[in-house]
Amino acid sequence: MSKRYDYELAQRMIQMKSDVLSEALMGMEEDWFWTAVTVYEDGKFTIDLSEEPEIAGISSSHWATPVMLLKYKDGRKEFVDCYTGESEGKRPDWFDLGIMSSPCQEWVESVKRTKVQ
Repeated sequence: MSKRYDYELAQRMIQMKSDVLSEALMGMEEDWFWTAVTVYEDGKFTIDLSEEPEIAGISSSHWATPVMLLKYKDGRKEFVDCYTGESEGKRPDWFDLGIMSSPCQEWVESVKRTKVQ
């Protein structure tokens, strides 16, 4: 089993907060550097989430967590779990964050997190 993006939740949250959002991105939390994609910017969706698109070529993961980063007009940032399904998988042994991804992952871990599930 895997965790899949919850596109309906993402779209609903963006619409509810559209007056205070500057941008929304979706990606896999544990590999944010390579998977984050802007889905909402300048008051409009840049990707049609109702079509359940792949985000950075990915729609689900057996080990990573699909999340959405909300960037507010007042400068706040917040990660929100944005998935359906479950997974008991763990990061593959071969997976290495490397020199570019590591600083990004440290930043990801410092941002406020909200669980909506």
